Amino acid sequence: MIRLGKIAFANCDFPYYALEHGKIRAPDIKITEAHPVELARRLFEGELDISPISSIMYAKRNDLLILPRLSITSNDFTKSVLICSNGKMDLSDLEGQTLCIPETTASSATLIKIILWKNGVNVNIKQCPGTDINKMLKQGEAALLIGDSAINAIGHYSIIADLGNEWKKMTGKKMVYALWVVREDYARKHPDKVDHVLYSLLRSKEYAYENVREIANFIGSAKNIDCGFMREYLHTLNYDFDSDSVESLKLYFKYAKECGIVDDVELRFYNAQDMVV
Repeated sequence: MIRLGKIAFANCDFPYYALEHGKIRAPDIKITEAHPVELARRLFEGELDISPISSIMYAKRNDLLILPRLSITSNDFTKSVLICSNGKMDLSDLEGQTLCIPETTASSATLIKIILWKNGVNVNIKQCPGTDINKMLKQGEAALLIGDSAINAIGHYSIIADLGNEWKKMTGKKMVYALWVVREDYARKHPDKVDHVLYSLLRSKEYAYENVREIANFIGSAKNIDCGFMREYLHTLNYDFDSDSVESLKLYFKYAKECGIVDDVELRFYNAQDMVV
């Protein structure tokens, strides 16, 4: 059985839909859901074989290979990576204030640090357990929300910034939030299994692109989110990993290094031919 991780947000329900609903048969793949930071922990400790993880978590290891043609990326607004507050504010108003960040995110936490640093805004960042915005806003003036928590906050809280839009304004580039990766030792031992998972994920992704309405309606109903909004939301995201995305990721890692978060990062891709010893 191949152990495959899945981010427990609507944005990952989309590319996994065909795999999980019998549109693509892959009975030898066991899918485990968790938040991005937990998936990375399980992958690093050998509890998963392949998984999507926060992009910044890849930068903290040297034993991972990136699966080609897969990522969670936005080209502007994301609608699910938001800074929210109880009152109308701009990013500059956060100067000297406290921003609460959930422990479940890594890429977005790094992204907001980069954006604030590039804009010269000094903020007290406080890590918080869970994703309860009401609890976070009792501890700070603003909160970072990601995934379904961010979607559910729209219309109920003031949105200070959509981080995908802030990155686009700052760099003119896409933002790569998550990558699918495999441990190199597993890939060398089982390239056939990695190929199988990669092929299945790519087929599932293509099914999703061709059936957005069907999947949006299913996810919206399952998560009690307006189906029309869900269709718009899924159209804002991209699950490919093209040359533009690669360049954006390199810039993200460059800024993360300048902020002192990571060292130099080499992008290493999985290729079955490279696994032959």
